[in-house]
Amino acid sequence: MSKQSTLVDQLKLLGFSEYASRAFLEIVKLGKASAPELAKATKIPQAKIYGVLDELYNKGFVGKDEDSKPSIYFADKPIKRFNDFIKQFSDASTSLSEALERLYETAGGAHEYGFHSVGNFTEKLRSEDYIYIFASDDTLFKRFFTGKEFNFYPTGGDSDALIACARHRMVTLIDKGDRVQFVAIEDPLFSLAIDQLMALSSVNRTLTTEMSDIQELEGEKILYIDSIRDVVGPVIGQNGTLWISNKRLFVKIPGGTTYARPILALETCEINPDGRLEITIKGSEGIEKVVILPESDSQIILNLLEFVKLNGKK
Repeated sequence: MSKQSTLVDQLKLLGFSEYASRAFLEIVKLGKASAPELAKATKIPQAKIYGVLDELYNKGFVGKDEDSKPSIYFADKPIKRFNDFIKQFSDASTSLSEALERLYETAGGAHEYGFHSVGNFTEKLRSEDYIYIFASDDTLFKRFFTGKEFNFYPTGGDSDALIACARHRMVTLIDKGDRVQFVAIEDPLFSLAIDQLMALSSVNRTLTTEMSDIQELEGEKILYIDSIRDVVGPVIGQNGTLWISNKRLFVKIPGGTTYARPILALETCEINPDGRLEITIKGSEGIEKVVILPESDSQIILNLLEFVKLNGKK
């Protein structure tokens, strides 16, 4: 699956249509464009493109210069707009969780949520039917799933269980030794909460797959991990991952090499007015400047880097 397709699928999880997802990503990439230009770039039919752009405009995701002929649509503070939108989903997820808890307390039985179970499961499942599949290793996945592995995420640990989430279904396989227990939850409300929470937890989906790319971590302890919206400097890109160990800072962009530097080589670290973390590091070829926009609060990373550097000098 391409990076573009992944981003479109993630936006669709948040309620965007296929066309709106493609148009929004293209506007953010180009900065500004007319409707005909966007229709050509995204392959959205001309008859549909204006309705799609009006939808994005009315929801505040894009701006429009109506003095231009034809009108020019542009990315209007896309990070802020998108963060505000995500916050609405986060608030909705909290409300859903509370509602689910109240429902469960009064339901009188798990069957009210559409649970059903099979004592010894022997059938095959299609991996493409599930958005996320988690397990400690791929034993249960290879045994019971057919199809591509792009949506399988190894989590580590000692659990003998597998969890697979679809848009309106979640299934669990539990290895009992002499049999495999199958449990399914098929309540749309419950699954909607799972969709929203998973869409907001990109770190959980990238943690183990990205960690496997770093082979030189023996003797180091991972202290912190976060998603990166974008990074500029010796490493450039978007939608990456950041790690901090007790010795080094790592930055990885999908498809790129891992950027790793000793924290003791850190010269300065500060937060600019946009909330980006500006770091200067003494590299082999002189001072390197890295500007990172993390998913979480930059202050957390700054404090941790300063703490590690201070303790590393003792």
